[in-house]
Amino acid sequence: MLEINNVSKIFPGQRKGLFGHTEGFKALDDVSLRVRKGKSFGLVGESGSGKTTLTRCILRLETLTSGNILYEGADIGKLTSTEMRRLRARLQIVFQDPYASLDPRMTIHDIIAEPLVIHRDIVPMTARQRTERVLELLLQVGLREEHLFRYPHEFSGGQRQRIGIARALAAKPEFLILDEPTSALDVSVQADVLNLLHRLQEELGLTYFFISHDLGVIRYICDEVAVIYRGKLVESGPVEDIFERPANEYTRMLLDAMPDPDPDRSPFRQKVSA
Repeated sequence: MLEINNVSKIFPGQRKGLFGHTEGFKALDDVSLRVRKGKSFGLVGESGSGKTTLTRCILRLETLTSGNILYEGADIGKLTSTEMRRLRARLQIVFQDPYASLDPRMTIHDIIAEPLVIHRDIVPMTARQRTERVLELLLQVGLREEHLFRYPHEFSGGQRQRIGIARALAAKPEFLILDEPTSALDVSVQADVLNLLHRLQEELGLTYFFISHDLGVIRYICDEVAVIYRGKLVESGPVEDIFERPANEYTRMLLDAMPDPDPDRSPFRQKVSA
């Protein structure tokens, strides 16, 4: 469904003196991967590894230095502005920070309805139909009708992320980019949001491109995973293969850094001798 072929992205260096520039920064280095329809693909890496840059390239918010990105065979870099606008109705994103991603001046109704207004030529609806669609989405993500005309500050972080998911689903997309959607949430709330995403994928047949630094989250929700380090893919494959038989030293280091769920095996727990 999504093909990323030999993608590189170099940001130009800063100006140095009258005629010179510092060396450019290579954020992505010959990245290639495939996301299959109806599956969840995880991209794992530490901060600064290039995950967000790749996301921006997929959405064409950044221009590629080399390579190409295909969505169902269409080269995203060659689409006209009209074609790209239509594609964005099918390819939506859920952002990392549920506090910053919602406009505090808008009601929940208007936040979720906004994609329907922007893409009204693709999903034509009357004002009444939009309100019905917003209510349908609220119920689908576990909120209630009474929340329709409230404002973001009246909700918890987990509820705000549910609102962000509802907004992403408004125009009936096929593909969701999930940019660390649980990293700003408490652990118990993370589980609720992940279970919601899993259920929505089954009900709606969605394809997920899940970006995270949390290997536990990736293992729970993804079918395949790629590990990125300093802009370069170091390993990719089915989730269980990567977790059980990592081939790359960096991947092994990330796995070793995962906390053990067994408190008795925690390095912070001191054994008391009898």
